[in-house]
Amino acid sequence: MPGKASALTTFRLPQLNGWHAAVPLILLFGAWWIWISRPPVDLSTFDAPKPLMNHPAPEFTLPRYGGNGAETGNFTLSEMRGQPVVLNFWATWCGPCRREFPALQTAAARYGACQAGSSNAASNPQCVHIVGVNQGETAATVERFLAEVGVESGGPGVTTGGAADASQLAIILDTSLDVGQLYNVQGLPLTYFIDADGVIRSVWSGEMNSVILAENIAGILP
Repeated sequence: MPGKASALTTFRLPQLNGWHAAVPLILLFGAWWIWISRPPVDLSTFDAPKPLMNHPAPEFTLPRYGGNGAETGNFTLSEMRGQPVVLNFWATWCGPCRREFPALQTAAARYGACQAGSSNAASNPQCVHIVGVNQGETAATVERFLAEVGVESGGPGVTTGGAADASQLAIILDTSLDVGQLYNVQGLPLTYFIDADGVIRSVWSGEMNSVILAENIAGILP
C-alpha cells in the first residue's frame, strides 16, 4: 500500500569511527609494553630477606651507642645466635617509644647480663638480648634523650640506675634507616621477638607495657 510505504524507516548498522577502531590496537600495545618492561628475573625481589613470622630474621650490622654521645663497636644480629633477641625500633621524638622505655629497662634488668664479657651470659637460660634500634638519629641525640629521662649511659649498652644496676639495654644506631626498611618499619615503636635460632616468633606494633613485653619474651625463651 502506498500510504504505508512512506512510514517505513531504513535501518542502518552503526558505523565505527576511527577512535573505536583504534581501541583494540591501544589495548594490545599496552599489554605488549607491560610485558617488555617487566624486570628481569635476576633483578626481582623474590629472594630478598623478608621479616616474616616463623622465618629467619634478616641479618644486619649497626654501630652501637657507647655513651657520651659517641658510637662504639658494632652490633651484628647473627653474633647473638644461641640466645633470644628483642629488637625494639624507636626514636626519641616518638611519644609511645618514650612511654614504653621504662618497660624495656625493666626487661633488661630481669633478662639482661647478656653483653659480651658477661660471666653468666652463656649459662643463663633466661638471658635475652634487649636491643633498642634507634631510627634515623645521631648518638648525640640519643645522649640528650637519656639525660632527659635520667639514665646514665656508658659501656656497650645503657646501664640503668637503681634496681636495674645489673642490666644492659643495648642501643644501636640505624642512622640511614636501612635496617628499618629491611624490617618494614612503617610506624614506631615496632618490636620483633627473635628466638635463639634467629627465627622471628612474634611482632608487636605500637606501644607495649610490661605485661605485653613479658608475654612475648616468654614465647622466645628456651
